[in-house]
Amino acid sequence: MSKKKILHRDVDVESLKELRGKMDDPKVRDRITAVIMEVKGYKRGEMADLLSVHRETVRLWIKRFDESGVEGLWDEERPGRPSKISGSEKERLREDLKGSPKDFGYESEVWSTKMVLDHLREEYGVEYHPRYIQRFLRSLGFELKKPRPKHHKASEEEKKEYYQRVEEAKKGRP
Repeated sequence: MSKKKILHRDVDVESLKELRGKMDDPKVRDRITAVIMEVKGYKRGEMADLLSVHRETVRLWIKRFDESGVEGLWDEERPGRPSKISGSEKERLREDLKGSPKDFGYESEVWSTKMVLDHLREEYGVEYHPRYIQRFLRSLGFELKKPRPKHHKASEEEKKEYYQRVEEAKKGRP
């Protein structure tokens, strides 16, 4: 027989439901749902199954709510290295990269990882590792475009004709 779970603070289920409806963060929504389910008498195992988390996770959410109220359901700020460039500099960089590299004295028509690294060093005075720069650029809303040996919009017929010409050239025929 399981021990009845009792929250040590008064809970207004309706206000929790209203708050849950306004939440953008799915983690916080799940935590609020767990508190509501706790008040309604669900077993922790049932709650865990319905929320697709471990029972211990549900227990910790309830404990956080018990100790800190609704504020305890939000994640605390996680420590980490501060960004090397500010938010306004990131915006300026985004605008730089939307333009042509030629505007900054490069000979190429398109940006390469090497050019972006060089641009960051020259214009912003920061250094990044080449492997990190692609992830950094994705965070700014850019994506890697790989050069293609043939046009990606070429029709199937044109592709067949091209490969046929290549095969004929390999055989030494005109």
